[in-house]
Amino acid sequence: MKKSFFLIIFTLISAVGCKESTTEPDANVTSSDYFPNSNGNYYYYNISAGDSSGLVQSGTRKNYYSGDTTLLQTPYQIKVDSFTINGVQSVSKSFFRKSDTGVFYYVDIDTNGFNAIIPDSLRGAISFDEEYRLLYQPLELNQIWSMYKITVNYLSFQFDVFTVDAKVISKNTIDFAFNNSTVTKEVFTIRYTAKLTTDLNQPPLTFGATGEIAEGVGFISWEGDSEVINFLAGGNIYLPNTYVIEELYSYKLQ
Repeated sequence: MKKSFFLIIFTLISAVGCKESTTEPDANVTSSDYFPNSNGNYYYYNISAGDSSGLVQSGTRKNYYSGDTTLLQTPYQIKVDSFTINGVQSVSKSFFRKSDTGVFYYVDIDTNGFNAIIPDSLRGAISFDEEYRLLYQPLELNQIWSMYKITVNYLSFQFDVFTVDAKVISKNTIDFAFNNSTVTKEVFTIRYTAKLTTDLNQPPLTFGATGEIAEGVGFISWEGDSEVINFLAGGNIYLPNTYVIEELYSYKLQ
């Protein structure tokens, strides 16, 4: 299996694979809504991406929730993402469901490029799921969960090609200026760590990003490696090997 095969998997995948949390939430913890998802809610972010040469991408991101659909007999809500980067606009849709235990995103493997890039000899050897778990609910400090994994079972070999794990690393009360007013919110910071194996004789490549999520608002910022941000955004939005910052500047809840 060639290194390029694994790199293509990493860059083309939009999102798959949810695994159960390795840290179960305390049943006595009161659950607050950190992911308001009423249809019509929208969020505006200022975005930038740079590398060692400086700023290479800048613009805005708008996402909003727009209706419902059913996939594989499971009801999902529709999220629309509209990016304007360096003057060029792109629009994409993703599908998620929210439950008492978390927020789960769906990806159709048949339409995201997998079938075209996986060699016939390996198609039966790769296992992955159709959802990944963005959030575990209720959120707690130091909570850990495995949100995604690709595993290869080939001949006598079994190994993880790509994994993404999440950990809640901080909890703070912070004042924010949104919509021309200042609000005080409880905020969790979540660290997402991706590991990609390109050579079994070498340590995996590691990429990271953090997301800040505010009570009653949703995600207010993203920051980190483009490889992780692209994975969570569901597409190749940002250039490889760049550092991405997304900061919420306006939102509206229905």
